[in-house]
Amino acid sequence: MPKLPRMLTDSVRHDGPKFAAANGITLCYDTFGSPSDAPLVLIMGLATQMIVWDEDFCALLAARGHFVIRFDNRDVGCSTKFAEPKPPTMVDILITSIGRSNLRVRYTLLDMAKDTIGLLDALGIASAHVVGISMGGAIGQELALAFPNRIRTLTSIMSSTGDPALPPPTLGALGALFAPPARNRESYLRRYVKTWKTLTGDRFPFDPERTRRQGERAYERGINPAAATRQMLAILASGNRREALRRLTLPTLVIHGTNDPLVRYAAAPDLAAAIPGAMLLPIEGMGHTLPRATWPRIIEAIATLTAGSPPASEA
Repeated sequence: MPKLPRMLTDSVRHDGPKFAAANGITLCYDTFGSPSDAPLVLIMGLATQMIVWDEDFCALLAARGHFVIRFDNRDVGCSTKFAEPKPPTMVDILITSIGRSNLRVRYTLLDMAKDTIGLLDALGIASAHVVGISMGGAIGQELALAFPNRIRTLTSIMSSTGDPALPPPTLGALGALFAPPARNRESYLRRYVKTWKTLTGDRFPFDPERTRRQGERAYERGINPAAATRQMLAILASGNRREALRRLTLPTLVIHGTNDPLVRYAAAPDLAAAIPGAMLLPIEGMGHTLPRATWPRIIEAIATLTAGSPPASEA
């Protein structure tokens, strides 16, 4: 997909970044579109900054009548970062995932869902459409379960129910996930490009130069290697949501790439089957990223879902 025409890009209002007190921490966020439009919150995935929600993607969603809000999750980017005397390591993650042991957890996905509610409160928003990607999709599920009156619709992208019986990531994706922390800026940027190349796969074009520029921006905004292990533990601690999801009644869309190396495609029909009435949109050949060529189909599906749903308070 080519870059947005300048006329559309310039016509979409973009405000921020700004900061808001939410759930006892501070979140960095920015917005696209008019505050009078239907609010739509974008929740990012594991240890990934809000800037990975591409500005053009956000502008396209805003152009479809949404007030788009993206933010850095806790522990990431410019939002509050947590400190511990001894942060968890990748070995801790492996022990926890294999033995299901009760390792200390700094926070859970429910805590992160409460962060999102705190941001909505700070912005004076009673309810919003929610679009979450990867871990952000799981946070969106936690939001819908704990705060059903605050969520108008849920779009879960490349996420899962959390069932440990689902197929594991590929060895390549696991290698990217469990790579040791980068020692300096240059090694961080090399790994950033390599990781996103691995997650994209080879069915869609990959732009290493553009990805490196995104990595440079992420590095300048502030990286926090310990966040990845803390958030992995949060995912594990949140467990299997399949049975709980059966009580959801909100309009739900599940989007997933058939070539996802990290959260395998089998997770998509499993999630869609768990939520009554959920719609499943497979994207052939897509990995664990959102290539530009897939945007028209994805944005159309999200806009169709949100257009057909009243605010949660009116449902």
